Amino acid sequence: MGFEYKLRTKLTENQLGEIQNLLASDLMFDKKYKYEGEEFWDYRKASNTGKLPNIHIIFMEDGIYICQYNSSYLWTDLDKLKSYIESNDIDYEIIDYQD
Repeated sequence: MGFEYKLRTKLTENQLGEIQNLLASDLMFDKKYKYEGEEFWDYRKASNTGKLPNIHIIFMEDGIYICQYNSSYLWTDLDKLKSYIESNDIDYEIIDYQD
């Protein structure tokens, strides 16, 4: 499948809302949908016409799950998310499910 990661962190409701608004305004944002009780956020480059998106994101109680389909680097096309986390001094741990 893809390269799976989790940013284990505790976000306030305000931080979560700001992150979701930031990511929803991204040009790559494609759609949100529910699957097996989770809300998936899909991100797709315009050149990607395949079945799989470039990125899946799931917001969870203990962090943010990210699946990158076209890159093994966690932060590919997620510069806004990384900048937000760093500029707001949000502590997080990266779980790399490939390890």
